[in-house]
Amino acid sequence: MLGLGLQAPWKIVDQHLDTTKKPNDLTFNVGAARGSLYPCPKCDKACQAHDFKELTWQHLNFFQHHCYIKAKVPRTRCEEHGIHRVKVPWARENSKFTLLFEQALLTLVREMPVKACAKYVGVNDKRIWRVIKHYVSQALMEMDLSALKAIGLDETASKRGHNYVTVFIDMDRNDKPVVFATPGKGKDTVKQFRAFLEEHRG
Repeated sequence: MLGLGLQAPWKIVDQHLDTTKKPNDLTFNVGAARGSLYPCPKCDKACQAHDFKELTWQHLNFFQHHCYIKAKVPRTRCEEHGIHRVKVPWARENSKFTLLFEQALLTLVREMPVKACAKYVGVNDKRIWRVIKHYVSQALMEMDLSALKAIGLDETASKRGHNYVTVFIDMDRNDKPVVFATPGKGKDTVKQFRAFLEEHRG
């Protein structure tokens, strides 16, 4: 129902609707049976829980209600790797949003400014920027520019010319041609792009 991709031993154990808040808060509690084994986050070996910490993640709205997922997440005691917090299947490590909520945020910020997105979903814009930076950094690490042959650049000014952004594009691509962007203009931006190109097999 929630699209969380729950896997054993995780399951929804109960839910609570808080009507004292406007909009209402709907919380789903996720848990596991006592004595369940959990995969070590380092080697996936089934291990016993060492201790638990209750965590909460914001999920996609459920009709008109703000929706949250709450769970007591264990640390496992692995004979080989020691004690580590397990990874839950519905959220990335250290995030306070579910994966589906982050996916929705990334879709929205492609179509509107981050501040407008923040107002729409009721989340502080700094939290949204952290999500964006995580996935942009991840995408940049995986970028392969070995096939790049023709490069164009455009210096764009905002606020009456006081702030510049230089954008480098792949001239052979019609879809998503931007390969690098950096604040400023002139030779320094070209040096930055050259270093970026070398880091990504260009």
